[in-house]
Amino acid sequence: MFYLEHVNLVVKDINATLDFIQTAFPDWKVRGEGEGDWYGQKRKWLHVGTDGQYITLNSGDDAPNRDLTSNNPGLAHLGFSVDDVDGITRRLTEKGYVIGTIGADHPHRKTIYFTDPAGFEFEFIEYFSDDVSERNMYGGETSGIVRVGTALKEDRKMTGETFVRDLYRNAVDQKDVTELGRHLADDIRFRIGNHAPVIGKDSVLSANQSFFDSIASMSHQIDAVYTDGNATICNGSVHYVRLDGTEHSAVFSTTLVFRDNLIADYLVFADISKL
Repeated sequence: MFYLEHVNLVVKDINATLDFIQTAFPDWKVRGEGEGDWYGQKRKWLHVGTDGQYITLNSGDDAPNRDLTSNNPGLAHLGFSVDDVDGITRRLTEKGYVIGTIGADHPHRKTIYFTDPAGFEFEFIEYFSDDVSERNMYGGETSGIVRVGTALKEDRKMTGETFVRDLYRNAVDQKDVTELGRHLADDIRFRIGNHAPVIGKDSVLSANQSFFDSIASMSHQIDAVYTDGNATICNGSVHYVRLDGTEHSAVFSTTLVFRDNLIADYLVFADISKL
């Protein structure tokens, strides 16, 4: 008898990929961690999984992973048989991870794909039958696959104005940090005005919640939106209502830089000193 015991990955940020894995598999634990020598270079390692299977994560350079849309040799994806695809999908999307691909409809299985922060694709498949011939049926699909992540990436390039207007309407002006968090990278850099930058998704959301709590309401009027590569810039005016009911207006400009379909840089230029 044999089975696949572990997979060994080199990632940019161990903690970022660890968060992805433990969001998908809350029961997985860190089995061990340390630092080793890799051909003369020091690098950290960590094992996360169960008593019988695990994934090794090693700290690596800040270099791009294989382009998953290419035919370049390398790892295509990791596949996991799971009991609850919908539960995994809910947990990951609530943390802001974006669905990459929805598998074709099939009478005996359901699949979905996500990409972790290091650029590795994870497939989660739920079987609806214990019959081997049905589980392993080739063919029988009643639809095609849906490349959600690719569509979102292209949509943001082509309709940056729509995304920005939706972001301000549904998240910022509603003072909704949960909705805002869906669009932020884990290592996001946020800065408003001349204040020091805030780094990290949790810290950024906390800072935004504090600001939201300091005012009664706000409303942005977006005058123009410009997109250049992975950056989108908008400008306009914002109207604030203070907690005491008094009002204040200012002009603003926001620059959003995207990475892997999430906002990695969020820079707001506005004078909020009179608030």
